[in-house]
Amino acid sequence: MPLLTALGLMAVTVPAGFGLYSAPMAQAQEDEKPERNSKKVDSLRANIYEKIAKAQEKLEKGEKAEAVEDLNDLLEDKINDYETAIVYQILASSVYIEEENYKQAIVEYEKILKLERIPESLQIASLNALAQLYLVDEQYKKSIEYMKKWMATQTNPGPSPYYFLAQAYYGLEDFKNIVPNITKAIELGRARGDEPKENWYLLLRLAYFELAQYEKVAEVLEFLTVNFEKPEYWRQLAAVYSELGQEKKQFATMEVAYRQGYLDKESQLINMAQLYLYHSVPIKSAWVIEKGMKDGIIEKNAENYELLGQAYLNAQEMRKAEEPLRLAAKDGDDGEIWMRLGQVFAEQERWKEALPPLQKAVDSDDLDEPGYAHLLIGMANFNTDKLDDAKKAFRAAAKFDETEKAAKQWVDYTNKEQQRRAQLTEYYGGGGQ
Repeated sequence: MPLLTALGLMAVTVPAGFGLYSAPMAQAQEDEKPERNSKKVDSLRANIYEKIAKAQEKLEKGEKAEAVEDLNDLLEDKINDYETAIVYQILASSVYIEEENYKQAIVEYEKILKLERIPESLQIASLNALAQLYLVDEQYKKSIEYMKKWMATQTNPGPSPYYFLAQAYYGLEDFKNIVPNITKAIELGRARGDEPKENWYLLLRLAYFELAQYEKVAEVLEFLTVNFEKPEYWRQLAAVYSELGQEKKQFATMEVAYRQGYLDKESQLINMAQLYLYHSVPIKSAWVIEKGMKDGIIEKNAENYELLGQAYLNAQEMRKAEEPLRLAAKDGDDGEIWMRLGQVFAEQERWKEALPPLQKAVDSDDLDEPGYAHLLIGMANFNTDKLDDAKKAFRAAAKFDETEKAAKQWVDYTNKEQQRRAQLTEYYGGGGQ
């Protein structure tokens, strides 16, 4: 059974080469290695080895209770430190870890470290096992302590132990200490030509994010987008650029994500459409919305029709803006939408059609700049020869700062037009040529 557990969002993985010893034979092979010091160690006697081997065979057959009884009987005999350590090791790795009784497995390995006349290699293996077990048992400080002790025994521990430490610091939510350890793991792995490990970079990204080091988050995500082609990394990178105020990079990243088909939710497509509008590419905004509606991703509701209409309006595609704005305004009382629809007709000089939506916009009483609506109503009336109504609308527009100057000019112009027409009427009515 692998020694795995979940720590929040991060799965704890026992690094390669960190395996727990589980058989006397494995330890016997370790004994052949030269010791680092000249301390005396006990030897594994043949008769004890046979008893241990038989207990191990019972464990492999599933006769756990009998095997445990045999091992405990051995502990009651006068066996030496080395033999005792092997029994503790088997109980820990082949019994308690198998049962997921990690606390008792810890107890057994701690007992090994208290024995004196055992090979150094067995002590080192026990340090390693304890580091893993404490991590699984969520005793993160202990896990870090034992991993550092194990690393101190190694000439070149490699990248995996540093990743292990980073995971333990993650369990403590010590994001500051995650960074140097996971960075060291990545550097060592890169130096020896290992393939980049995605989960290592994900842990580094998480740490930088929690430390609010968004420039560093962006660097990690840039690496992930290049080396691990996953849609979420592009979207996350765009979001980080937005947080950093790097609008051009955000826009470019989102556009690439869209072209690659990585935006497949309504909110993502709407965000893309809004970015096109913001960066003055309204026609592409409209195309995104229309395609999203056609594909069934973007809902055909008033809000989305309004955005589509606005995109076409900004792109000066008045004919195409008309239908979505009409659908958005239908059965609603949003003055701004009626205002835009009126603008569409006014831009096309369809003055009679412009009047009803413009009047509804004014009647809604919720316009941000009502002066412009009154001004357009005046222009529509003027161009349909309703000059008195036009002057009335222009005088209403003159009450607002944003349209006061233009409205007064229109009033003057309308007065002059009325005078001109009166003179013409008088002239022709009097028989003039």
